[in-house]
Amino acid sequence: MAGTGAGGGAGGVGQWIARAVAIVVLVPVRLLWEGLKLLGRVTLAVLVFTWERLLFPTLRFVRNWIIRPAWKFLRDYVWGWFIQTLLWGIILTPVLAFVLDWILKPVRRAVEEFLWRRVLVPMGRWLWRWVLRPVTRAVVGLVAFVVRWFVVWPLVQLWRWVLRPLWRAFRAAIVFGWRVATVVVGVLVVIPCRAVYRAVLRPAGRAVAWVFERVVVPPLRWTYERVLRPMNRFVSDVMGAVFGR
Repeated sequence: MAGTGAGGGAGGVGQWIARAVAIVVLVPVRLLWEGLKLLGRVTLAVLVFTWERLLFPTLRFVRNWIIRPAWKFLRDYVWGWFIQTLLWGIILTPVLAFVLDWILKPVRRAVEEFLWRRVLVPMGRWLWRWVLRPVTRAVVGLVAFVVRWFVVWPLVQLWRWVLRPLWRAFRAAIVFGWRVATVVVGVLVVIPCRAVYRAVLRPAGRAVAWVFERVVVPPLRWTYERVLRPMNRFVSDVMGAVFGR
């Protein structure tokens, strides 16, 4: 009965130590894995939400309400009506025909210089100053506004209010888990092992050494001095007498 109780107690202590070691080793790893999975899911969900709710609607709005109308305006109005119908059909064709038939041939050089210096260059400067440059600035400003407030600002807010707090919480959880694991290992493993060593193993080792020194060493020493060493001398003397030295 005593042996059974001692064995059960030792088995219970061993089971508790095994459970403590399993908790210390597996629980932080499992928590770390679950935290990584949660962080990945949250990050993916935030990115999907940002793309579906912010970036994609913004790009679709810019495409449908800015780029397409501008392209239709340039294609239909500027090119189709202004250049082809008005400028080319009504103005340029008769003027060029008149110039070609009645003016250009006799006074080609004078007309070229006059047309370039007095008409085309001022018209180009006027178009650039009052049409092309303002439109270019407006488009660049609109694109910069869209990029700033619909791309950069959502990403900054995402980092500030979602990703950075999640990272800080995850880092704090890791530090706290490590400290808890250190405390648990110290309480459940280090302190019991130290106590077992001090209370059991070290006294048992001293007792075994004392027993060995008091019980085993004297017979071995007596056997060596009383039996082995005289026998060795006797064999040596016999071998010397028989075979000579």
